[in-house]
Amino acid sequence: MAQTEWRQPPLTKEQAAFLFMVTLEDDTEDAPWMTIGDLQFWSASGFAHSLRDYARARSLGWYVASMLPILFPWPGLARKRQLSPDTFVAFVPDRPRSSFDIGVEGGFPPFVLEVVSPSSIERDEVEKREAYELLKVREYALFTPRGDAPSRLEGYRLGPDGRFGSWFPDASGRLWSETLGLFLDDERCAGAGADRRWSTPADPGTDRRCAARRGG
Repeated sequence: MAQTEWRQPPLTKEQAAFLFMVTLEDDTEDAPWMTIGDLQFWSASGFAHSLRDYARARSLGWYVASMLPILFPWPGLARKRQLSPDTFVAFVPDRPRSSFDIGVEGGFPPFVLEVVSPSSIERDEVEKREAYELLKVREYALFTPRGDAPSRLEGYRLGPDGRFGSWFPDASGRLWSETLGLFLDDERCAGAGADRRWSTPADPGTDRRCAARRGG
């Protein structure tokens, strides 16, 4: 009598997500991908500061943070997980925080930007892409600053099916953020009052305002 070879049934969507979250490492201070250079530091901090100033000046009700731990639970896991995006925007009260607990705040931030460094390529482009998709981030932007070559701006948007789709720049190298109502720029703009890499639809194309310092 012939024996039928037993095969492991494929994981369900929920099982695959649980396995991923179990093995996902937290963003902690001693993690190797948390070490960044001047290009990455000034890009992240400059972007966050300029967005916060923009939102406060217009009373938009945004909370903008940089490298702040986001704590989130996952079904079946006893301990909350932790991710610390280089920049994120949430539509919650703007007040000082030592961490962002989504159980208290009401959900994961809808906009996240990571500044890619040589030590964080795998983390930002693979692991965090999957994590942010599972956490239903609306827009995930990736900025790779370069001092001796053109910088790169790309990203992902959450589709109706709950999956990330590519978020492509326009002909000027900008990403239109529906979440923020702003263009994100891959290069600094000459004549801007500050080193910013975002612009509003009302800004002239040759003098648009930008966020995030390109180099230290």
